[in-house]
Amino acid sequence: MKQFLNERLPLDGMMSHLRKPLPKHINLLFSLGSLAMFLLLLQAATGAFLALSYSPSPEHAHNAVQYISNEVPFGKFVRGLHHWGASAMVIIVFLHLLRVVLYGSYKKPRELTWVVGVFLLLVVLGFGFTGYLLPWDEKAYWATVVGVEIASTAPVLGEFVAKVLRGGSEIGAVTLSRFYALHTIWLPWLAFGLVGVHLFLVRYYGSSGTTKNTPEDMKTGKPFFPDQVFEDVVGMLILFVILACAALFVPVPLEDVADPTNADYDPRPEWYFLFLFQLLKYFQGPFEILGTFIIPTVGMLLLLFLPFLDRKEREVLWKRPVALTVTSVCVIGIVGLTILGASSPKLETQDTTPTENETQQVTPQETPTETDEEEDVFDFQLTEDELE
Repeated sequence: MKQFLNERLPLDGMMSHLRKPLPKHINLLFSLGSLAMFLLLLQAATGAFLALSYSPSPEHAHNAVQYISNEVPFGKFVRGLHHWGASAMVIIVFLHLLRVVLYGSYKKPRELTWVVGVFLLLVVLGFGFTGYLLPWDEKAYWATVVGVEIASTAPVLGEFVAKVLRGGSEIGAVTLSRFYALHTIWLPWLAFGLVGVHLFLVRYYGSSGTTKNTPEDMKTGKPFFPDQVFEDVVGMLILFVILACAALFVPVPLEDVADPTNADYDPRPEWYFLFLFQLLKYFQGPFEILGTFIIPTVGMLLLLFLPFLDRKEREVLWKRPVALTVTSVCVIGIVGLTILGASSPKLETQDTTPTENETQQVTPQETPTETDEEEDVFDFQLTEDELE
C-alpha cells in the first residue's frame, strides 16, 4: 500500500516538508494558532450536528433548541461544546494576535500573514454575531436589534447594510434565515479559505520564532513533525477536556422565546461584544457615531495596517515603547470596558401592577363584568342590520 501511494502521491516530499526544522526558542505560545484551528474544526463538527435538528424559522427555532437540549441524544453536550467553544475561540484568537504583537512577528516579510489573520479575527466575530440570533430567545432577538441598529449608523451605506441584514424593515423570519445562511454556509467557506491561505503563508515564510534567534537558530530547531505536532495535539486534548467539562457542568443559557413587543427587555450582547456595548454609553446624541462607527473602524484599520505603520527592526514588545504603550492601552481598555459592561446593572422594568389606592379608585363601571368579557370574545360576527 505504501509503495502504491508513493507512486501516485508526493508523500516523500510532503513528509520532508513536515519534518522541516523550526526556529529555536519556540515556546507554548506558538501553539495558539494550532489551537485556534482545532476550535474552528470543533465548531464546524458540532455545528453540523446541531443543524440536523434545527429549523431556522421564528415558529420553530426556539423549540428546536429546546428539543436538541432535552431530547436529542448527546444534544445538550454538543450544544454546550458549540457554545463554550465559540467563547474559547474568541479568547484563543485574541491571545494568538497578542503573541504575534509581543514578538513583532507581523514585520517583514510576514505582512500578508498578519493581514489574513486580522480578516480571520473579523470572521470569528462574524460567527459570534450571526450565531447568537439562532436560539431565537429574548437575548438573541434584542441583542440583534441593537447590533443591526448600530450598523445602520454607519455613514452612506449604514441603512443599506441594516436593511440587507434584516431582510426588510424589521427583524423577523427573513433575518433569521439570512443569519443562519451566513453562519452555516457563507462564513465557514470564507473561514476555511482564509485559514488555507494563512497556513500556506506560515509554512512558506516559516515560523518567526522569538527575537532571541540568530540566523543560524532559525534553521536548527526541533522538527515540526513529530515534535511540534505532538505538543499541539496535547494542547488540543487539554482544551477539549476543559470544554467538555464546561459542556457537562455549566448549563448553556436559553431565555424565553423572543417577544418583539417586550419593550422593557434590557438587551445584552455576548461577552465578547460587551466592550462595544459599554463604549456606546459614553457617546450620546450627535456623538453617537463616534462609538458606533468611527472608533471601532479606526481601531480595526490601524490593526489591519500595523505591519506597514511599524517598520522598525523586530524586537520584543517591551523594547518598543510606543508599541507597548498602544498595546497596553488597547488591551486594558477592552478588558476594562468588558468588565464594566458585564457588571453594569440592568434596566429596571416599570411596575405596571396597580397600587391599593389605584385599585380603590376603579369604579364598578370601569371593571368589566363576566358578560362584557364574553361579548368581547365571542360577539364579533354581527351584521350591519344587527348593529343598527
